[in-house]
Amino acid sequence: MECGGFLKSDERPLTGLTTLAPLTHTEPGELRLPRSGWLLRIARGSAGRPALEVHSEAGLIDVSVMTTLSVSPLRGGRHSGRSATRWSLAWGQLPPGADVVEATFRGWRHDVSVQALTIADAFWVAEVGDRFRSVTCSAGTALVTARVVREPRPRSR
Repeated sequence: MECGGFLKSDERPLTGLTTLAPLTHTEPGELRLPRSGWLLRIARGSAGRPALEVHSEAGLIDVSVMTTLSVSPLRGGRHSGRSATRWSLAWGQLPPGADVVEATFRGWRHDVSVQALTIADAFWVAEVGDRFRSVTCSAGTALVTARVVREPRPRSR
């Protein structure tokens, strides 16, 4: 995949993403998340469609190419392991007709709901400052729940 496109800013409040640190744009089409440090990159998939690459310290975690066929709005969810910095994040694709995603992270003692950040009018990401067990995303008429699993360990170099 070649890098292309760009991250469009979302005019809605970025609840959950900017409380501790601002979003960092490293290169055109790249965004570094403030809590996890994960990198999101907009790339070009097949037929020139936008694609979202999700990178952790362990490497490439997921690639989602925009499609209108069988869209699952929730692609994945991860949380920090036993590190001192506690965070959870989830990401996915906007289903047709949806422009807002509400992500509800559920934990052992409490739940947190945030409006996700929309990326390139096709994808979304939500990051919060604690560890949670599951995430439910609501986008248009779609409602999907998945487990939030521990982030992968960084690869040794």
